Amino acid sequence: MYKIEWMKDKNIPRLNDFTDDSILPPRPVYYEELDLLGFNKYWNYPKSVEPLLWAIGRDYYFNGERIGKTIGGDLYNAPKLEVYTKNL
Repeated sequence: MYKIEWMKDKNIPRLNDFTDDSILPPRPVYYEELDLLGFNKYWNYPKSVEPLLWAIGRDYYFNGERIGKTIGGDLYNAPKLEVYTKNL
């Protein structure tokens, strides 16, 4: 587990040493995942080979700010989306 410090100029997280108030490490999110979940209904984003967002658990981050979240869902049912911003 790590503590995260966001490098907003590059939209990437930097992991700090293990601490007691640690969280799960972030993972990169590509446009295919965003399309699959249905975020393309809310945001226009490029179809690029670089990661567009970062996810920690079910929360999605851009430049260190939480911009969306998935709730529920399983193999046969899509999750519900909470979108906190309309622009990326």
